Amino acid sequence: MVKAFLVVIRLVWTVLVIGVATLMGAALGWEWHGWIGAIALGTVGFGLGALLAACPEVLLELFAEI
Repeated sequence: MVKAFLVVIRLVWTVLVIGVATLMGAALGWEWHGWIGAIALGTVGFGLGALLAACPEVLLELFAEI
């Protein structure tokens, strides 16, 4: 039961971090450069979100510094 709970938490964490990073990248790209910027920075945000989701300690450390 605990193992299933941890898997669900990890899945929710991954989807949330990747989604927020992609959304932020697309929003900034749209504001600064239009469609092309939204696609480009959304892709960059997706990659960065995937890296941060794979290693949550880095993201939590970043939040602790702020």
